[in-house]
Amino acid sequence: MIGVLILVMLVTALLTVPIGSSIGLGCLAAFTMMPNGSSMATMLSQTIVTAIDNYSMLSMPFFMMVGTLMARGGLAKKLINVADVLTHKMPGGLGMAAIVSCMFFAAISGSGPATAATIGGIMIEAMREQGYDETYAGCLCGSGSTIGPVIPPSIPMITYGVALGVSISDMFMGGIIPGVLMGVSLMVYNYYASKKRGYKSSVSKDYTSKEVIHILIDALPALLMPIIILGGIYSGYFTATEASVVGVTYSVIVSGFIYKTLTVKDFCAAVKGAGISAAAIFFTFGVANMFARILSMNNVAALVSSAILSVTHSRFLVMLLLNVLLIIIGMFVNTNSAIVLFGPIMAAIAAAVGVDTLAFGIIMVTNLCIGMVTPPVGSCFYISQKLSNSSFDKMLKELWPPVACLYAIVIIISCFPQIVTFLPYLFK
Repeated sequence: MIGVLILVMLVTALLTVPIGSSIGLGCLAAFTMMPNGSSMATMLSQTIVTAIDNYSMLSMPFFMMVGTLMARGGLAKKLINVADVLTHKMPGGLGMAAIVSCMFFAAISGSGPATAATIGGIMIEAMREQGYDETYAGCLCGSGSTIGPVIPPSIPMITYGVALGVSISDMFMGGIIPGVLMGVSLMVYNYYASKKRGYKSSVSKDYTSKEVIHILIDALPALLMPIIILGGIYSGYFTATEASVVGVTYSVIVSGFIYKTLTVKDFCAAVKGAGISAAAIFFTFGVANMFARILSMNNVAALVSSAILSVTHSRFLVMLLLNVLLIIIGMFVNTNSAIVLFGPIMAAIAAAVGVDTLAFGIIMVTNLCIGMVTPPVGSCFYISQKLSNSSFDKMLKELWPPVACLYAIVIIISCFPQIVTFLPYLFK
């Protein structure tokens, strides 16, 4: 039965059927081999509704709207101006600004593709005009966009928290240090690559004090967004779901009434886009829960865990194996689907060797988010390739150094999970 389920999933996925539909068809195929298959088929629809009937899931469409509203309202450009003020004196200053901008926008959007499209759409052309190789610019912005779902707020962290019953607030806090480390690693890479290639600062003169003050004041409403959202969550004033609604309200006020750059048409487009994206995630989440239930009924998680632990109880080797599997999974399965499908099994294996479920959640999310920029499925890769007008083979050749830097951070937090748990446990 499990073999039929997996086979149908793989075949339909290879035929480019959406992953949620592939999982659902696999479950239906498995039901035909059960004595009570007809009642199980009815249970599929019930499971989908029950799985998404969760208060925390409401935050997904609202956080998606926040990123879209901030992008359409022109706030991303103001964040980029602040980033350029901070980094323009460094070698490869515009590349540094692109990475810092990705980190700023990550603290607003929670989405890798949104970060790639928004920041890449502005920075890749600017870097090209400053003499950067367009392929390098595309790969740098694409790699930086993977920070989007790691620095909170984060859609994948919400998915993991709901699927495994982990505090979403703790997940958000646990992602701060890994996200910053990812940004720093890319900045170090850009520093040495820019010195080697001769990429100069983005401006020939320094900013005056008056210009710096003007840029900071102009961007202050945008900079306050993550402070309001994350500060409200960690201080206990509101939950993550309430924070997402606050974020949408604040975005509308700032973009529509302070900057006056958000139109009714933009707002409607943001609502429509967030609704469609969230619906796809909700459907996938629902059928993936049925998939997980079938695995649980057949004791698959315990069998896989026992098989691995029968070979070794070394935390290093087990985490190495899990990370290698996550690298492969991230190349072929989108992040949220992979979390629901493989999260419960992998988290149980990690817990068996002493890795905290919260820490493994951040490791898993970070690893899978890097998969967003690795083909053949990586959405951020293709967005960056299109924006940079580069070829597939050139992008692949230029991509591996920044991706290696990002995976180095995964190795570090896997070896030292205290990096992840430090902040959540500090504020408890």
